[in-house]
Amino acid sequence: MVQHVSLSAAGDIHVCKGADTATAGKVVVANGAGGQSFLTSNAHGGCYFVNYATPYTLVYPSSYTKLNPVTTAVGIGFDFTEGLNARLTYTGTIPCKARIFANLSLDQSVGANRDIGIIIAVNGNAVAGSEIFTTAPSGLKQLVSSFYDVSLTANDYVEAFVINLGGSGDIKVYSYVLSALATRG
Repeated sequence: MVQHVSLSAAGDIHVCKGADTATAGKVVVANGAGGQSFLTSNAHGGCYFVNYATPYTLVYPSSYTKLNPVTTAVGIGFDFTEGLNARLTYTGTIPCKARIFANLSLDQSVGANRDIGIIIAVNGNAVAGSEIFTTAPSGLKQLVSSFYDVSLTANDYVEAFVINLGGSGDIKVYSYVLSALATRG
């Protein structure tokens, strides 16, 4: 019997059980019970909306309101469904840690500055600590970017919500990108 430590020649090289039928680009992940699965090492996905001529409009969101433009899938999704509904759904089979990114180009035109907030949500529930704010001057476009780390399990979905903390004013969104990059564990 040849011990693993003694393997040296090219003819002695071997792979993990199941690697010969695993999908290209997958990596082996131990299950802690003597077995393994072949998974994408970094689950990821994204969707976006861009329309300068006809922005997506949120009618005065005085409470947190889901950003819901019709989005386009980025087309790079692995273990994420890239929704047309401004949503990313984790489809992996084991839990992951994901960094969620939400980028918006927006303005408001009520004639006065308005404080605008954005928050990341998982399964429709706001994630504590993910809330950020900007002051949007009237008629001037602002870039608002947020990222936050969350834990996800199969079928969890992520979205972004926005609020206008002023007394009035619609928010126009000219571009919106929602993306996720996850690691296993």
